[in-house]
Amino acid sequence: MSVKNRQASKKSDELPKLADFLEKRVVRLATVIVSILSIVIFFTFFRLNQRSFLDQELSRVLQLEKEWSSRIDSFGKLLCVLSVQKDLFQDEEKLLKTLEEIYKRYSPLVAYPAFGRADGKMLSYPHYDYGPEYDTRKRPWYQAALQNPHTYVVVKPFMHAVLNEPAIAVVKAVLDENGEVLGVLGLDLVSSRLAEAFLTDGSYIVDETGQTIAKKGRIKAIFDPGSVKQDLTTHLSGLTHYVAKASIAGTYVVVEHSIANHLIFSLIPSLSVLGTLFVVNFFVSRRIRRTLKDKVVSPIEKITKAAQDYLSKRHFDLEHVEDDVYEIKMMINELSDMVTIIESQMQELEASYSELEALQSQIEEAYEILKRKENEIEQAYRAIVEKLDMIVEKFDEPTGKHVVRVSRLSRFLAEKLNLPNELVRQIELYSPLHDIGKIFVPKEILTKPGKLTKEEFEIVKTHTVQGASLFENDERFTVARNIILYHHERYDGSGYPFGLKNGEIPIEAQIVGLVDVYDALRSERPYKKPVSHEEALKVILYGDEKTNRAQFSPELLKVFLEHADEINKIWEECSSPAAMLE
Repeated sequence: MSVKNRQASKKSDELPKLADFLEKRVVRLATVIVSILSIVIFFTFFRLNQRSFLDQELSRVLQLEKEWSSRIDSFGKLLCVLSVQKDLFQDEEKLLKTLEEIYKRYSPLVAYPAFGRADGKMLSYPHYDYGPEYDTRKRPWYQAALQNPHTYVVVKPFMHAVLNEPAIAVVKAVLDENGEVLGVLGLDLVSSRLAEAFLTDGSYIVDETGQTIAKKGRIKAIFDPGSVKQDLTTHLSGLTHYVAKASIAGTYVVVEHSIANHLIFSLIPSLSVLGTLFVVNFFVSRRIRRTLKDKVVSPIEKITKAAQDYLSKRHFDLEHVEDDVYEIKMMINELSDMVTIIESQMQELEASYSELEALQSQIEEAYEILKRKENEIEQAYRAIVEKLDMIVEKFDEPTGKHVVRVSRLSRFLAEKLNLPNELVRQIELYSPLHDIGKIFVPKEILTKPGKLTKEEFEIVKTHTVQGASLFENDERFTVARNIILYHHERYDGSGYPFGLKNGEIPIEAQIVGLVDVYDALRSERPYKKPVSHEEALKVILYGDEKTNRAQFSPELLKVFLEHADEINKIWEECSSPAAMLE
């Protein structure tokens, strides 16, 4: 044996055997990776459980606050209905009968329905002697009602002098035909009885001083409204977690829960998942180890022995090696054939090499030509869109930033919805054309500073169909046509021009429709002032006279709200002087 062969043999002896190598590099690595993944899954599952628990608490407090304010509002509306019946308040007997009917119908929620007359006299049911010195005109609730005579007023919570428990009053000024004050109609609502039908365990209502006015179940500690300044807040005090929502008349609806219960809720399912993953990991590792030995290590050892025999004896025999793994079986067959044809293959490869080089050169040249053509087509598409964008900007939006913001924000939402890359690209490209149809609308209507007439608004609404007609015969512009034609359709069917609902509206039009509403709220127009990002989100989430949450897809709205901060940042960037379509 030569020195070179002896050195190679010595180096080979120092290398680990296949079984040890696979054990160290595959089985152990797989075990470590699965263990790490198990821990990651555990913490992920734990965090998801925590988030789910908190989301449930947030949803719970929002629902409770809605019930609380709705119940008070219903009594306020009752006062508004009664206040327009002037004859009731000009006949003391009828008035007392009405107060009695209110008491009997709404007791025990309502205590002492009363009417404070303009002469200072107080009428109530049940009758209560207020004393000769009592003058309704000097009472704060009476003055508050007169300051807002056209609507009901909710008086902040107080301790009821007769019932000796927290109450909240609803009052409404009553005017005669000439606008003169007849008096103030009021209802004392018993807070605990008003809230007992909807409060759940661990929930309560406090006033702005921190005084509990209604509760259900055992309360560990009282939430302090003075510690927070936000409308909806979460707060931690010791081992108790609070979720609080500001409500009517300076009250707060609060839901509390124990941190220990929170951790148990999140930890037990997560530990169960972790334990299951480790058990699975143990059995999987054993199975991998056994499979590698039987199906890989043993056949490779036999193949190696056959190769050694070939080198020493010029005899290559693998007939006795059997394996049910396709690749190893193919390796055996190919090794057998290779011994006899290796030289001829080398000659064929050398001859083919020159041909491959020439073919490769042709392929690269064709690829460059194809790439140039594709770029030319893309540039042509963009040039057309940019020209149309310029028309829209000069015709309806003097700053030019509206189409920039709509383009960027539409692309952002499309990406967050995981839409196909080509659709995302087309949404970004064609979203600025959503209002191209306004070139068919008289400019004096578009720039009118005041409110449009019904006829003028009907003319404006035609811009969707007019704009879509520019692309109706070209399938390449299907996305552009969908955006233009349907971006004013609404998820609840309240949009135009066709009143489509839900999934009937193409996703690209839903995206541009939401972005258009958001940008319109934040933009200054001849007929309105801009609002802040937070106010725009509030309008979209809670609605106003024109907009409500049901007009948008819940899935799209969820993505929009989850990335609200990023959306605000993009909007600000696109509104800067340097902003332009990319």
